[in-house]
Amino acid sequence: MSFFSTQNLTLGFGASEPLLSDVTFDLDPAQRLLICGATGAGKTTLMMALAGIIPKIIPNQSYSGRVSLEGRALSEMGNDALFSHIGFVAQTVEDQLWDLSVEDIIAFPLENRGVARAEVRDRVRDLMEQLELTELAGRRVLTLSGGERRMVVLAAALAPHPKVLVLDEPTTGLDPAARQRLCHALSQAAETVSSVIIAEQDPTHLASVTERLAILSKGTLSPIRPLRPALEETALWQDAGLLAPRRPARTRAAQSVGAELLGISNLRTKLTRASGKPVLDQLELTLREGEVLGVIGRNGAGKTTLMRSVLGLSPVASGEITLAGTRADGWTTARRARSIAYVPQSMRQILFHMTVAEEVRFALSMGDSHEEEETLLARYGLAGLGETNPFALSARQQGQLGLACADASGAVIAIIDEPLLARDLEGRALLEKFLERMTQAGRAVMLVSHDLELVDDVSTRLVIVGDGHIPFDGTCEDGWNSPAFAALGWPAPYAAQKECAE
Repeated sequence: MSFFSTQNLTLGFGASEPLLSDVTFDLDPAQRLLICGATGAGKTTLMMALAGIIPKIIPNQSYSGRVSLEGRALSEMGNDALFSHIGFVAQTVEDQLWDLSVEDIIAFPLENRGVARAEVRDRVRDLMEQLELTELAGRRVLTLSGGERRMVVLAAALAPHPKVLVLDEPTTGLDPAARQRLCHALSQAAETVSSVIIAEQDPTHLASVTERLAILSKGTLSPIRPLRPALEETALWQDAGLLAPRRPARTRAAQSVGAELLGISNLRTKLTRASGKPVLDQLELTLREGEVLGVIGRNGAGKTTLMRSVLGLSPVASGEITLAGTRADGWTTARRARSIAYVPQSMRQILFHMTVAEEVRFALSMGDSHEEEETLLARYGLAGLGETNPFALSARQQGQLGLACADASGAVIAIIDEPLLARDLEGRALLEKFLERMTQAGRAVMLVSHDLELVDDVSTRLVIVGDGHIPFDGTCEDGWNSPAFAALGWPAPYAAQKECAE
């Protein structure tokens, strides 16, 4: 009898073809499985089924097959037993959060099971130290960055000592240091967690803590194989619609930039850290026509505050922000939105119309474009979805809608925060199409991401945010070799490391 197994798991959501078909595999205790697949391959659905959420919490009429833990079907377990034995971290961690303190979120699954108060306090303290969350003590989780929230949810999932840990895209929004903490936590969790199943698009970050790989493509799971040799097989990843993890450096075209579109001078924010120090202090930055500016920095370094300050959503204590040479200090958020399009990691923050077409139509009203809604939607892979409610789209499709709206708006600057569609071949092609249209039209893009491979691939310039200001501003090549990047303690992108080795 296998420790954890699936037999002929098949399910769908009303379409003619099932989303998952005959998924079968077995895991022994202490085995760790990485499941990779392109966006839309069915990874999230599979993770919810492996965690028992489907069909226990989300019924599915097309569900057939069996997912078992120690010979017992998850569908036959009571909720308390199920969620005591299986810890789950969703791709969209906001779905697992309330407006509580960090400590309360971690303690919740223990308190819900009547664990003694002293034991709860000890477990919360241990997890916060293990995941380096002590500096967040007392903070409300909804005030944290996306990466910080993800680490808190992971701590909550580990709190009740589950037998199996199921993680859906756990590195999303995490900087490289936080990814290292995640891997360290998974290594330490081996003492109590018997098996770990992780869904990711990029296997590189988790290669140190997973030894087995399966590829999910078109609803079918490949046989399980060793992970490390597979990292070198370019064709394996391309056939699955994914970027190869060991791909060579891209040839960079000559950069041509124009007039300044955004100028930030001596920026100091009203928002402060616990010490009283401003999150951003004396920050200087420019963005010019034709640029794709990659913005990196540790979780909590101030990248989100920088974006919000530019958008007019975070109060500024002093300094100056100019848009196309005009001071924007007194501009309303709505006025700034005519110059700056924002594509957040979670598009649900900014969607408000009843249909996809209405979202694009509103964006078109912000500028002077005469393109048809259907043309824009087709350009970004959303043909035929104009009458769909935007909240019914997948997270990937919502990201595509964000690009379509940013394009339609005519805004001279687009700020893109951690695009979810950048790791597979189809999504990367859509993102690069957007970047090319922006730069060729004399517009500019600020790309904020922890995906250093993405930043290295598409950025024409790199800035590092740290200690309230920008300690590096220059080319990507110079950036990976700069003291400011060395101070982060992060590994450079694979292509940059390979170039140095050669």
